[in-house]
Amino acid sequence: MYRIGLTGGVGSGKSTVSSYMKELGIPVIDGDKLAREAVFPGSPAMVKIREAFGDDIFLPDGNLNRLKVGEIVFTNEAKRQKLNSIIHPFIWHRTWQELIRAQEEGHEVAVLDMPLLLEISWQLRVEEVWIVEVPLEVQIQRVMSRDNFTRAQVLERIGKQMPTANKMNYADVIIDNSHSIEETRRQVREALKHVPGFVFPK
Repeated sequence: MYRIGLTGGVGSGKSTVSSYMKELGIPVIDGDKLAREAVFPGSPAMVKIREAFGDDIFLPDGNLNRLKVGEIVFTNEAKRQKLNSIIHPFIWHRTWQELIRAQEEGHEVAVLDMPLLLEISWQLRVEEVWIVEVPLEVQIQRVMSRDNFTRAQVLERIGKQMPTANKMNYADVIIDNSHSIEETRRQVREALKHVPGFVFPK
């Protein structure tokens, strides 16, 4: 199966691209959804997280206390890596299951929609890397509007991701999402013409 890794900075409009690829019949594996699944109460990953970090980072209902998890992620690099070492293998296991299912359903191509694709070196697990990008100011304004964040909050989030300029070094395809939706779709169609095994739906 031919795997496309789709990524882009916060506010780049990656979901616009992934939604269109779904419309074209391509299975899209949503990394954000799998990350939420990883920390669902009672999941295998959550059992390991409790073993590693104790009960202090859990709420009475079994969910993670996101404030305390945030303190771990942002202030202690060793603990952040420990947490990722538990969650990321779970996400890859579920991704692999979804890839197998897509293959069994007869699909030749699948998309891995992963915000941290490059940060966790999953470009090694796909045949192509697609990066969705917009100018920084567009990115900031979109996230401020969407999430009701301040400019400073948006810049903090952007700062925790790999800089877009660095991501470009890994790109096989760059989708400029700063224009109309139809222009974005045109770029997607053009890129898909070169993907082995993909056939446009009639």
